[in-house]
Amino acid sequence: MSSINFEEQPRVQVPIRINQSLYEQFTRISNRTCIPKSQLARFALATFLTDIETRGVTAVLDEVCPV
Repeated sequence: MSSINFEEQPRVQVPIRINQSLYEQFTRISNRTCIPKSQLARFALATFLTDIETRGVTAVLDEVCPV
């Protein structure tokens, strides 16, 4: 049985590389919440990009990567 994509545009696959600790956290949260990793990644990326657009790249990156 195949799933149906209700979006007008097909999804584009984007490979990313993450370190082992981030992968373990990602897997743990996915398993705990029962949210598939692909969906979790889409949510996280959409949230991050929206933050950059609304608050500005400097403000967001200062939170994520403090010097």
